Amino acid sequence: MKRTIAACALLFLGFSLFAQADLETDGTEISVETSTETAADTPVVSENETDVRAEYVKKDKIWPNAKRPQAATQEQISSSNEKNLEKAGEEYEEETRDVLSYGLTDEICDLLDELTSAEDYRFKEEAYDLFQETKSPKVREKLLAYFAKLKDPCLEDFAVGVLNDPFDERTATVNACFAYVSAVKSSDAIPAVVELLEKDDLGYFNAALECMGDIGGVEEAVYLTGYLDEDLTLAQKQSLMRVLGKLNAVETWEQLSEIAQDKNEDMYVRAYAAEAIGAMEVPESKDILIELYEADEPKVRESVIRGLSHYSDSSVQEVFKQALKDDNYRVRLEAINAVETQNITSASKDLIYHCKHKEENVVKEKCYKVLAKLNTADGNEYLVGVIKDKKSGDGAKAKVAAALLENGNAGTQEIIELARETLKSDKQKSLRYALGKEFAKYGKPEFADICLEYIKSKDVATQGTGLDIYAKGRYSSAKQAVEDLAALAPDDESDGKKKKASNVNAVKAKKILKGIGK
Repeated sequence: MKRTIAACALLFLGFSLFAQADLETDGTEISVETSTETAADTPVVSENETDVRAEYVKKDKIWPNAKRPQAATQEQISSSNEKNLEKAGEEYEEETRDVLSYGLTDEICDLLDELTSAEDYRFKEEAYDLFQETKSPKVREKLLAYFAKLKDPCLEDFAVGVLNDPFDERTATVNACFAYVSAVKSSDAIPAVVELLEKDDLGYFNAALECMGDIGGVEEAVYLTGYLDEDLTLAQKQSLMRVLGKLNAVETWEQLSEIAQDKNEDMYVRAYAAEAIGAMEVPESKDILIELYEADEPKVRESVIRGLSHYSDSSVQEVFKQALKDDNYRVRLEAINAVETQNITSASKDLIYHCKHKEENVVKEKCYKVLAKLNTADGNEYLVGVIKDKKSGDGAKAKVAAALLENGNAGTQEIIELARETLKSDKQKSLRYALGKEFAKYGKPEFADICLEYIKSKDVATQGTGLDIYAKGRYSSAKQAVEDLAALAPDDESDGKKKKASNVNAVKAKKILKGIGK
């Protein structure tokens, strides 16, 4: 028995000496410390993690100071009034402030959706005060969305704070904070977002990744390439590649160019990589992309054209010309975008061909816009011909008119005459309204007479459109008609609920004359 114990002791001593020798390298001892960190606190790292993630310098978390909303500019206030002409004036503003102060949760949430959609700057102060007071997570989330739409960083302290410590927050609140810091480009949120990426077991990996594409920089782009060797799902890898493209860091070109050329890789991953290396404008990308245009997958070809749009020599433009003939309409559409970006006037005949023949509506409509912008003789002749042709459909005429008026190179008088024709017959009401909405965008002097004709129409909607045209152009020849209409409005707007005006456009005309919506 003693011999057995002695043998075991010797065996243990030998093992200990072996272990000690193994811990020594070049005479330097490696100390092994015991960590109190739990598995939940430790990021999951694969065995083949690349050095770039290990080398990324983690930044300390930041807790931004509180700040009030940025003061709305007069231009923003005017824009809010113009966009919300039907909801302008002191009465509406008072009602809105009452809802924000005293309304029920659902009423407040509905109102905030309305203000966010309208990008209404008029109520920023009240909305901020509500955020400080409310105990409703739903209301807070709506307010985050509102200030995100306005790109106002006044809630940055709250949003970054939540991302720094999201563990007791609603998932919807955390996601709203991701969206908010992305919208206001909060670099202060980067440390928190990096930590949530590492702690993928919390379920915020995808949201954090997308957010990083909006707020990260070169360091973060290089850091993210470390995930290329991780065991990601296909959807996550696609998202990663898209985010790397958004960050547009030349330092990641080598990895992305290899992926773009890898025929065994998923086509969406390759497509995002191809687009990204083009956007980096590295000279070597051009030849890679030209060769990649022969890929079988339409998605890859589409992204190749998007990537090549950053280059403009004859070899690239020849690829664009070929892409205009591609069997896939999305590739053709991207080629048309490239023609527009580079103002390739020699492609006008190609675009006219697409307009005349069987083609996807989205492609035809894009051709109308690009032809109007290119301003070639044959392109203008074709577009004006659509306006004048009795056989052309009203839908096509409306789209062509919009394209021509936006660029102002040709067709203005022909479009005015077309609008005048629609005023003679209610069979073309939809076209009449569409043309009127286009006139209301620009306030050109040439629209003065047609504005008056719209206002004098007996059709209520046509008359309202005429007021929109007037609000933009303020034509002296139409002012008397607007004043006559405004005279029909109640003297007190609050009486409007009890006493209906003889014309529903009367109050609108009165507001326009007061300068609301100017």
